[in-house]
Amino acid sequence: MSQFKEERSSSTNRLIGADGLRALACLVVMFHHLSQTIQVPRQTAAVQELQSFLLLGNVGVSIFFVLSGYLLSYPFWKQYMHGGEFPSIKQYALRRAARIMPGYYVAFVVAMILVLALNIDAEHFWLRSLAGLTFTSGFHYITFFPSEIDGPLWSISFEVFSYLLMPLFMYGLFRLFRNKRSFPAAMLYWAGVLVVIIAANQAVHAAFTPDEELRGWQYGLIGGAKFWIPNYNPVGFFGHFAIGILASGLVCRLQKSERAAKKLRAAGLFDLLAAGSLLAAAVFLWAMRHEPEFGWSLQNQPFFFPFFTVLIGLFLMAAPLSRWVGGLVDNPFFRYTAKVSFGLYIWHHMIMKLANLYWLKDFQVGGVVRMDRWALLSAGVIVVSYGIASLSYFFIEKPILDRSHHDRSGPGSLRKNKVRKVA
Repeated sequence: MSQFKEERSSSTNRLIGADGLRALACLVVMFHHLSQTIQVPRQTAAVQELQSFLLLGNVGVSIFFVLSGYLLSYPFWKQYMHGGEFPSIKQYALRRAARIMPGYYVAFVVAMILVLALNIDAEHFWLRSLAGLTFTSGFHYITFFPSEIDGPLWSISFEVFSYLLMPLFMYGLFRLFRNKRSFPAAMLYWAGVLVVIIAANQAVHAAFTPDEELRGWQYGLIGGAKFWIPNYNPVGFFGHFAIGILASGLVCRLQKSERAAKKLRAAGLFDLLAAGSLLAAAVFLWAMRHEPEFGWSLQNQPFFFPFFTVLIGLFLMAAPLSRWVGGLVDNPFFRYTAKVSFGLYIWHHMIMKLANLYWLKDFQVGGVVRMDRWALLSAGVIVVSYGIASLSYFFIEKPILDRSHHDRSGPGSLRKNKVRKVA
């Protein structure tokens, strides 16, 4: 086995670059929320510009969706590319449940208990709680934010919806090309899926745009959700997921074409593409820092879809075959952050909310004047969030994840029978 094949195998088993990107996504979401607490009019022009840039950290949610589509579709693409059978849906479902449900339910139940115990005002509490517990909160503006004190939980129901759609469309791919596997046809198929999703999203806009009564962030979380919908909806967000799926398919094809990939890798092309796409994404966000929330996007989708989304997909396509960039992004700190990222995402905002309610009265939207105080408070939130996320990972998430991966015959394994050549 060649040195290239050994390097490629060791790196692509965990798709190098994905951990670092997950860490970046988590951190920028945290700084998005932390930067909201700065009292902007009292700051210098430079700080105001920086705050405008940090506010765009909410694009981390889009990165999470692209990453999920990329990582979860990879075993399906490997089966398809190597002529294997459709992966085990039972294993897929068990592993998705093991990854999401334990940590999520602990955080969500804690949030429910705190709202009740501390007598925090929360309209439609039981309806929103039921929607949160059943991952259906994203389908109506009343339930969109299932928790009054943990806003980021809104995205979980969107992600679960994408978890359901991806294998359904993949099943269509396997059935459609069951006699002859063709990579170009598969990419055209997924491009067609993306077109269908965009058309369906347009139908959602036409049918489910709410009226203007009590619509806006001045009316609380429910009013804010009513303002966001239908630009934020589960169907549209599958478009972000699909970009990751297309990137994953390209990675599998490049890995299969070893000779061509080796030459391109040696020439540094994948490093240039990976580094260039990350840099372009940062420059794009800087240029967009004063644009309206739903500007520069298709169908008024959030997070500059598909422009920013495609840049993230390009990085994920190039990083596994890069010589240096993927490894630099997957540095030890980012890899640990990626490991506990789910806990960081679902706990940090609750920590901020409780700190504001019962300790730090100025730690609210537009409340902190001095930047040194903001930096100190932000560092405190980050440290506490890492602590709680680490406890969640090692004592709640990891034990169940380990059990779910005990059976190695899941979606990542290749079944040897009925092998077909991929054109």
